[in-house]
Amino acid sequence: MWRFSLLGYPVQVHWSFWLVSALLSGALGMQGREMFLHLAVWMGVVFVSILWHELGHAQAFRKYGGRPRIDLYSMGGLCSSGGRYTRHQDMWISAAGPAASICLFGVALILAWFTPLPKQSDVGRLVILDLLWVNGFWTVLNLMPILPLDGGRIFEAFMSNKKPGVVPIVGAVTAGVLAILALTTGMLFVAFFFGFLAYNNYRRSQGQPGVSW
Repeated sequence: MWRFSLLGYPVQVHWSFWLVSALLSGALGMQGREMFLHLAVWMGVVFVSILWHELGHAQAFRKYGGRPRIDLYSMGGLCSSGGRYTRHQDMWISAAGPAASICLFGVALILAWFTPLPKQSDVGRLVILDLLWVNGFWTVLNLMPILPLDGGRIFEAFMSNKKPGVVPIVGAVTAGVLAILALTTGMLFVAFFFGFLAYNNYRRSQGQPGVSW
């Protein structure tokens, strides 16, 4: 377990974070320098991107009087804080992480379009491509209305004074569809991930607690 403090927030990085990140890199099937380069760049980008995302949540928590902490683990990251928050505050706290990721995606686009970095450097090209993938594609998936993803939490806060029971139902259906789509395109890890979320959201819709990962 790696522990440190960043901007006053306690951060913990579990060993499973590095393991799953490496498995997702696609570099383990390569050899020699190519494998090392792709793996090193990917791990660095994932670490910075997810930590930056969680800092977005942490800043929002702090704005509303919370004392947040950040944990990076196998399935990504979690920013948590004690205290009670209004419906409006919950929505902003949940949206702050994706907003931070979109900003980083924008930085990567600027580097890709207006600098010679992608053409002049293998490392630069890989960094930009990985930044675009993690902060673009992953952010889109994270905004799906599926608990406990940020999109699901935003939807949950929005529906809290309307029909909260519909939230896990929508989550189960959405996750199930995404799991099937991922399976048909050969994205096995993504299929497993959303299949697990579909099951958990179904349990929630039946009034049962979700299964932790």
